[in-house]
Amino acid sequence: MSKRHCFKSITLSNKIAIEFVFFILIIALFSGCASKKGGKNDPFFDEWKTKAEQSKGFSPSARKRVVDLPEKAMEEKAKQEGEVPESQKSLPSNKISNLKMSNIELPVLLRSLAKLVNQNIIINDKVTGKLSINIEDAPWDQVFEGILNSHGLAYAWEGDMIRILTVEEGIALETQKREMERVEPLLTKVVQISFADSEDLKKNLETFLTGKIDGKPHGSVMVDKHTNALILHATRNDIERILPLIEELDRPTRQILIEANIVETNKDTARALGIQWGGVYAEVMGGDKTEWVTAGSTTPDPTSGLAVNFPASGTSITGTAMTLGYVIENLGKHVLAVQLSALETEGKLNILSSPSITTLDNQEAFIESGREITFINSGDTTVLGGQVALPEPIKAVLSLTVTPHVIDDKTIKIAIETTKDELDSASSTIYKQVIIKKTATTTVVLFDGQTTVIGGLSKETTGESESGVPWLRKIPLLGYLFKGEYKSREMEEILIFITPHILKEKVMDESQE
Repeated sequence: MSKRHCFKSITLSNKIAIEFVFFILIIALFSGCASKKGGKNDPFFDEWKTKAEQSKGFSPSARKRVVDLPEKAMEEKAKQEGEVPESQKSLPSNKISNLKMSNIELPVLLRSLAKLVNQNIIINDKVTGKLSINIEDAPWDQVFEGILNSHGLAYAWEGDMIRILTVEEGIALETQKREMERVEPLLTKVVQISFADSEDLKKNLETFLTGKIDGKPHGSVMVDKHTNALILHATRNDIERILPLIEELDRPTRQILIEANIVETNKDTARALGIQWGGVYAEVMGGDKTEWVTAGSTTPDPTSGLAVNFPASGTSITGTAMTLGYVIENLGKHVLAVQLSALETEGKLNILSSPSITTLDNQEAFIESGREITFINSGDTTVLGGQVALPEPIKAVLSLTVTPHVIDDKTIKIAIETTKDELDSASSTIYKQVIIKKTATTTVVLFDGQTTVIGGLSKETTGESESGVPWLRKIPLLGYLFKGEYKSREMEEILIFITPHILKEKVMDESQE
């Protein structure tokens, strides 16, 4: 795209905006040439960019949590570290090259298998039955477990020995384990919560308590609202399993700065602004990834008719020449502010407000601007048989509700709802106020720092006036020769420019903490 085509898009800007853009272009051109020759960044622009980022604010970073178990529990753990739990011991996996037996007693076969791997085994008299096998090149553990499964048997480790269990013995062993869990001591640990909601965290962690007795978990998780801490009262194993979960869940939520410019203008100016701020992407200036804006149509998106995104999602172009888009990518917010201010000076638009608000990821942010109108409500209150007129306030405001969701470090999905309530002067009376409501709802995906424009909140204003020569214009029939009637019709458009910024995490040094 040529420079001539870029400058043709700026048909709406006045002299102030054009001079400002030319000034920035000249500085950027010199900066680009210097960077190509010397390979060094301009310290002035680096300092300006750093200050611009810091002015937006930061999101808190995650803090390293140090949680120690009680000393008695650690001593208990140290004693047991040398012992491998019976359920975790593995069977021998030696290969059986060839084993053929026909109609052999089950206890005899099990003892023969144990002898092959020098394994001690205990078999009681209740283990009975006969079978025939033909094994070649099979692991010992698979053969052993296959024989037990085919006869409804199980096994358990007792020290270094394997004990063969019948169904009844297996049930009795499980019952014994549950009884032992009943008497397992409970430990208490207080864990400070920094970012997560303690009540929600409590509900999630309670499901991880094991050792249920009579349908209830063996232990509890409580919340201390005064200190925003969790009180864990559970077994050592449960606490060791829950602490890493708290570490993962208690992390800071990303923060998003929402900047908005709410302007009122006529239909032609609104249309020109929407076209001018359309564009595509490019990667320029020594490989640095930039998003630049030039004149052109925007790519269709799900919000067609409600939102125009700029820079618009579209074609990626690679180039090395200086473009107007590079300036707008880095200083787009300021160019937009200058242009809107210049148009306001010319009387082509009115900046209603420029609010900004910071909110958490997936949390709703609400902005409201307008006025409160009072009208007389006759009501149902009576005094001496007559109704009493009561004043009642109603709002005629422009409200903006934004719910952002951070997809990744550079992309945001943002749900936007705008509502404009205005008084209909033509239809309203002192006892009846008519409010015109207009609502636009959309969801768009933007890059960090990208701007979307919400339009369609228009209002039609009509007026009639009469002027003429005093006295003479009131003469019947002849009065029309001395007076004139004028009718006006104007469309007003509300444009809302919304720019989200993902606030970067600020890592705190230990000395600062």
